[in-house]
Amino acid sequence: MNNISYPDTGSSFEDASILRNAIYFSTAERAYTTELILQQPLNVSQTILRFLVIKAFEEFMTATEDLLGWLFVLKEWQPRNAEFSLLILINKIQVGKKGYEEKQAVSLLSQLDGEAFRELCHIPKDEELINSGMSDEQVNQIRLGMPFKLAGWLKIAKTREEQDRGSVRMFNKFKHHMLAFPTKARGKDEVWLPTRITLDKVKNRVLMGQGWLEVSANHLRKLAGDAITAQAVLHDTLALILVTRYNENYVVPAWVSRVYQTYFP
Repeated sequence: MNNISYPDTGSSFEDASILRNAIYFSTAERAYTTELILQQPLNVSQTILRFLVIKAFEEFMTATEDLLGWLFVLKEWQPRNAEFSLLILINKIQVGKKGYEEKQAVSLLSQLDGEAFRELCHIPKDEELINSGMSDEQVNQIRLGMPFKLAGWLKIAKTREEQDRGSVRMFNKFKHHMLAFPTKARGKDEVWLPTRITLDKVKNRVLMGQGWLEVSANHLRKLAGDAITAQAVLHDTLALILVTRYNENYVVPAWVSRVYQTYFP
């Protein structure tokens, strides 16, 4: 497949190497640390369960931000052009900033079909793959699989967007200031995290937006499961880019297969 591969001298900061690192280290590390939460005994005190729920929430927010960030990176990526290389774009793009918001990610993905998503991901066309030595069966599998990959990305993006930035503000308040408060104010065990904190000088009061995390084993499993799923979906697509553009051998790791069997039966 040398006729469609991009130059890669092996530098740690070139596009192919950035993809390799995302596949073989970054997504795997994120999934592994989230899996550690699920391996904890859940018949623990409510205090410990609160800790675990907050940790699962953090992993969910980080994982979904990874996926949306890569979406915008791939959209702007121009292989062979240093100004729009993966490393530059990953450093530049911040999810939530103007032009890179959740609603824009959902809008972008909603307008795509499998073929358009394939183009966004820079997957070579069928004839290019065949000319480079790939079998008809493999090419057909790639073409037929793109709508399912798109559906996975859209599912994760919508799950993140549903919170309308409220969860992002909750996450930031805890990440930077450890603002989280166990409460039963609504008749059940929850953790309250502020979304917005503003000052009303006229009435001399502090106004706070409110966000809630349910403290339960089921909610913990959902948050952690969604986080691992986001990493698997991202991993799967980046691996396809690496295989088709750079002619690399690839074996699906056990954790990715397990996610697809569990969450995409």
